[in-house]
Amino acid sequence: MAPQQPVLLVDFAVYKPPEELKIEYFATQKASRKWQECKEENYEFISKVFTRSGISPCGTYLPAWINPIHTKEPKYDMDTAKKEAEMTMCGALSELLEKTGIRPQEIDILVTNCSIYCPTPSLASMLVNHFKMRQDIQSYHLGGMGCGNGVMALSLIRDLLQARPNSIAVFVPSEITTYCFYPGLQKDYMVANAIFRMGGAAAMFTNKPAYWRSAKYSLQHNVRVHTGADDGAYSCMGWGPDKNGVNGVYLRKDVPLQAAKALEACLRNIAPKILTWGQYAEAAYNLFEKAVLGRAVPEYVPDFTQCIDHFALHAGGYAVLKGLQQAMRLPADRMLPSFATLRDFGNTSCSTTWYVMAYMESIEGIKRNQTIMQIGMGGGMKAGVNVWRALRDVKVTHNAWRHLNGRPVTEADLPRPISDPTCRIGGSAAAAAAASAPGDLQAAFGQQFSMQEEVPAH
Repeated sequence: MAPQQPVLLVDFAVYKPPEELKIEYFATQKASRKWQECKEENYEFISKVFTRSGISPCGTYLPAWINPIHTKEPKYDMDTAKKEAEMTMCGALSELLEKTGIRPQEIDILVTNCSIYCPTPSLASMLVNHFKMRQDIQSYHLGGMGCGNGVMALSLIRDLLQARPNSIAVFVPSEITTYCFYPGLQKDYMVANAIFRMGGAAAMFTNKPAYWRSAKYSLQHNVRVHTGADDGAYSCMGWGPDKNGVNGVYLRKDVPLQAAKALEACLRNIAPKILTWGQYAEAAYNLFEKAVLGRAVPEYVPDFTQCIDHFALHAGGYAVLKGLQQAMRLPADRMLPSFATLRDFGNTSCSTTWYVMAYMESIEGIKRNQTIMQIGMGGGMKAGVNVWRALRDVKVTHNAWRHLNGRPVTEADLPRPISDPTCRIGGSAAAAAAASAPGDLQAAFGQQFSMQEEVPAH
């Protein structure tokens, strides 16, 4: 078998929409009442979801066609969605090309991702046409894979680079919010309107030895799981018609449980690859206590902060991040980059973890040999974990985070603090998470990763 080639992350860019598309929530709220689609029922529900979401009332972005400040009635057809795709994906890739200095004709592999909006020709073809890439480029578009594919797609990119030495691969993940707009009244479909926002990213990977000195990170581990063989996991979330035939993104009540199963499998797979020698010893002693001494002790749960320096978690919403925090037992300071991303950009689906990494590089800085754990989850049910190691010190301000002027976001700056005592996923559920073993993670995480914070029963 041929030796594995290293996968280097040379650089990445996250899209910063124009300032005129920024949401001022109360003004937007007032303007939306003029829309024919806006009924009092969905107005009140979406307002309730938004106030709990952890999103800033004076930040995040929506395209003009579904932004109440810019349009008298929303437009969410295929042609209008294409305009957002061109703005977001071409914008992110243009910034990446400028940062890296590569020409479009130097790209050997192109992978795009958008879950809901999948036109023909594909979004990959749109970029090939816009940037006039070469005829022999390997291009792929990934659709229907949900929020987690900004992380999980790295397994495909890794395999493509293994099969094609001395190559450059570019990955452009985005979700087109225009096409995801839901004009109906069913509550499990309406959440997307409240928390999904405009955004996208572009990242350059390579296996060319010449990039060792300039690349930022090396991919150390890549784990992904797919629990879709289970009927509950397969059907818990997706995009399709409601009971009145109106299309939208839906979230079933068992999303927390199914997400927990997928996350548990990922953490079980990644843990042996990253534990310190001390943690291996602790795990061995735990096994000795149970198997030899017969003691009724809980299974060993690793402290991930001992083996990982930074955590880029999918900023899907306040309850999502709280569930991840409590399930992995992470301190508040390790969660701030993800909560800051949620505050300023909302849920940008498959690109959220890249915004989190951009915050880290812009505000905190990454030291040489430090590690970043990138975690994403999406419908199907799927989950993925990437572990990156910094090849050099990285401290660079991304355009998307210039508005902070280098000032770190603190918990006091968040619209809803990380330690909010009113959060219903705390209390006994938090205690259960702290005490639970990996085998019990499904139950504990399922209690906390409660979409009731964002999808009240109906």
